[in-house]
Order: sequence, then structure tokens, then C-alpha cells
Amino acid sequence: MQQGDSMNITSREEGGKTLIALEGRLDTNTSPQLEEFMGTQFDAGKKDFEVDMAACDFVSSAGLRVIVAMQKRVVNNGSLLFRNVQPEVMDVFEMTGFSKILTFA
Repeated sequence: MQQGDSMNITSREEGGKTLIALEGRLDTNTSPQLEEFMGTQFDAGKKDFEVDMAACDFVSSAGLRVIVAMQKRVVNNGSLLFRNVQPEVMDVFEMTGFSKILTFA
């Protein structure tokens, strides 16, 4: 497998929230994985999420698109919290203005 070909997404339920851990790059090749995963979560009625990004070291514009779609789905009826965001990824969030619309712990 070449770098960027897949992202490992794991999840578990805890305290009424879905805890999601992302491992790998969130880019053009992998963003459809996250989009599909989140679609199944929303379809199952889940609405409160915490995303651990400790092992996600890159987010492209395609990844940002999926993240903003996630935020839009929960803005009025749910929650989305990002944890352990790597400095280089936080730089991307800050440069794009995402740091103003997302919630971080």
C-alpha cells in the first residue's frame, strides 16, 4: 500500500458520543472513506462525535470538504469536537478559517 491510499478509521461509543480516531492522511484518496463512514453514522441516528486526530498528520482540501460537511450536519442538532490535532493540521485549519467554525479540545 502506498502512502495516502487508505486511512484507518476506528470508532467506539462512550457516554452517548461516538469517539472516532483517524489514522493516516485525509486527502483526495482517503476522504471518501471518511465521508462514507460518517454517512453510516448519521444514517444510524448518531449526532454527537469526538474525533481524535493524533495520528492524522495531513488534511487536504478534499479532507476539509468532508469536515465542513460533518460540521454542517451537526450544527443545529448534535456536536462535533476535534481532539489531539497535530500542529501542521491545526495550521491548515487556521489558514483556512476552519479554526473559527470547528470546536477543539
